[in-house]
Amino acid sequence: MKKLMLVSAFNPVSRLLPRVEPELKAKTVAFIPTASKGSLYSPIMGLAKHALRRMDVSIYSLDIASASYGLIHDVIEASDIIYVGGGNSFLLLQEMRRSGADTIITEAVTNGKPYIGESAGAVVAGPDIGYIRDMDDAKAAPLLHDSRGLGLVDFRVVPHCHGPFLGRKAAKIARRYADASDLRTITNRQAVVVHGSKDITVSR
Repeated sequence: MKKLMLVSAFNPVSRLLPRVEPELKAKTVAFIPTASKGSLYSPIMGLAKHALRRMDVSIYSLDIASASYGLIHDVIEASDIIYVGGGNSFLLLQEMRRSGADTIITEAVTNGKPYIGESAGAVVAGPDIGYIRDMDDAKAAPLLHDSRGLGLVDFRVVPHCHGPFLGRKAAKIARRYADASDLRTITNRQAVVVHGSKDITVSR
């Protein structure tokens, strides 16, 4: 059964993680910060790591832009939880495709390994990321030739709604796709929690 937690920012809602994985002590997390490279989002990854360490989990940072396919496979297979951080969704998807991490992650999550997706990590979990162009610059991923996502869920997440930095861009996307039934808009203090085919939006 698929188990996912899709968020705008992990630190403010980290206490909701037991809804996805009740037993956290001594668990290991494959922590993928690739989307934040060279962006203002990088310091937020430090907050996410701090929140995870407070839960007594071990973290293995895995930059899929530089790691080999074999290392990505081995780290994800050995880890109890997959964490995909925020930044540029297009860059993230490009590097997932280029490295083969997309298929490794999809197989692991389909087989029941919990997935935490923060911002870009939440966006790529859906069926398509083209809708996020008003928030993320597609030019950051020149080798990405289509916007098909991982398809871990059958809906699309719009993160950072009403947020201080990306709130206006999130609102623009929400208005543009107002008639779409598969859109989930979340604030920085909400999470979409998925168990199998069911998803609920939870506020901290």
